[in-house]
Amino acid sequence: MPGAKADYGPRLLLDGYRADGGALTGPFIRVRGYKKGTPYQTAYTLRADGRAVLGDICASSQNHLVGCAAGYGVTVLPPQKGRATLRLSGREGPVSDITLPAGQVLDVEPSPDGTRVAALRTVEKRAYERDAVLYLDIATRDGKVLSRQVLGSFGVRRDGEPQVRWVDAGRLLTATPRTTSVTYSASGHQVSLWSLSGQGPRWIVGRGELRDAVPSPDGTLFLTVRDGSVPEVRRVSDGAFVRPLGTAVTASVPWPGGSALLALDTGDGQGELRVVRPGSQGRRLGGPGLEGVTGLAVSPDGQFIAAARSESVAVLDRAGRTLHTFALPENVYRTELGFSGPRTLFARLESGGDDGQGRTWDAVTGRLLSQEVNARPVGTMQLRTEVRQRPGGGSQSRLGVTDQRGRVVWQEAWRSTSRPYLLPSPDGRAVVRGVARPIKGVAYRSDLYLYRLDPRTGRADPGLALRVGDLRDVYRGLRLLDYARDRRHVLLYEASGDGCGAAFYGLRLADLEARREVKLPPALTTGLTRLTGCGYPTPWPTAAFTPEGTGLLVRDGNALDWWRLQ
Repeated sequence: MPGAKADYGPRLLLDGYRADGGALTGPFIRVRGYKKGTPYQTAYTLRADGRAVLGDICASSQNHLVGCAAGYGVTVLPPQKGRATLRLSGREGPVSDITLPAGQVLDVEPSPDGTRVAALRTVEKRAYERDAVLYLDIATRDGKVLSRQVLGSFGVRRDGEPQVRWVDAGRLLTATPRTTSVTYSASGHQVSLWSLSGQGPRWIVGRGELRDAVPSPDGTLFLTVRDGSVPEVRRVSDGAFVRPLGTAVTASVPWPGGSALLALDTGDGQGELRVVRPGSQGRRLGGPGLEGVTGLAVSPDGQFIAAARSESVAVLDRAGRTLHTFALPENVYRTELGFSGPRTLFARLESGGDDGQGRTWDAVTGRLLSQEVNARPVGTMQLRTEVRQRPGGGSQSRLGVTDQRGRVVWQEAWRSTSRPYLLPSPDGRAVVRGVARPIKGVAYRSDLYLYRLDPRTGRADPGLALRVGDLRDVYRGLRLLDYARDRRHVLLYEASGDGCGAAFYGLRLADLEARREVKLPPALTTGLTRLTGCGYPTPWPTAAFTPEGTGLLVRDGNALDWWRLQ
């Protein structure tokens, strides 16, 4: 959709409407966006010979929320005194106006026979209310409305894209936002089946990890998408999983010999680990029980694998057999893994509202070595960061190292920065440090000053300063991503975000010995740029140095690319 961009770009949704009366079969895709500030939509369906573009749908009601099915259409008219009116029209029967109870209509669709309209309606006390009540309304042409509450923790908003679709004249599927996190808005749906009678759904599947629910023409199956990547076919009668339509990469890490270790989502919440080379399917590691992996790390000698999931971290051997499993605290939403040496595993845990927690284990014995908040292993020592509030406002931080007995080896002076950015080298013999340096004459903006230090002595080499691409964006910054085995090259990414909206602007590469930035191909900079936000499962690129240190493995969603460094 060239030129159709607003609020994080065009939105693609699975749908059930057939603009040609049902002659085309296959998943139907509805697209919404903007062109020069004007709402724009189109649609296409997938066929064996490619996509067939069907053009604008419900064009006469383009500026209003609309729904279409089998020759019937419904338009949501502007509300009067807080109550929306649904205008139902079609090839048979007169135009009918139906007034709903108070609230905002989020999605709507007429029944296949045109006798009823289904709507999802939210009732908010303010512009955005996390616990706003969501209702499923089923209205007849004569104005009778049956309302049932859709239970769950939703955080419903227009950009949550809730969905209601008729299976047949007597049953409906809803896909509604659901989140169990106290810190994040919903990024997926739970799917429910409803009939024309009764107060509750017949069944509910998903806990926010599915998206959309499109019934098959015969009403026996429906299509949904798991975690924004894997289409799944399920039964309408009970919601049971039938089969996946592909797999998705949920985590990746370079593997020795020019390969990559991938964590795959194979559908129905199942997963596997696989080692692949460019252009090959690769080989599977281990057995079942490797679902939901969100992060991977490999020890420097390739003997151990660490896999992070929402509630645990597992240590596996080179063949993928689980050796140890470590439980994580509640409400951890991000886990970063890394090895310090051949057997020491470190995990940084983020749970919202804090500076992160640390865990260090011995991969051989499974023994917990440390759980200090601001400490991480580097060789046989511990890097420690301290943060304090200044009397006049603001904060300061400093970095230090302690030995195996907890004695301070060295400690730097306090710096006027809120938090230190650092990464140890794979062998633990060097640390790359990032410090914010205010830009003279530019308020609230800083360069990132990078330098290398010896963790044994604290001695630092001269560094270099990197600047973001646009100083006008106060949320834009640089973050350390990986440190090469040569202890010379540092990989970073540039991004912007303000809590619910975010942008990725590409990768950056620094040479600490030459004290200069290395120019990367446009495919790794502007070619990776994208916008994302709450409720939109847009892939966020990741990258890492290969174990040999001669190249990069870049993953963008399910796409893997190997790049050789000159």
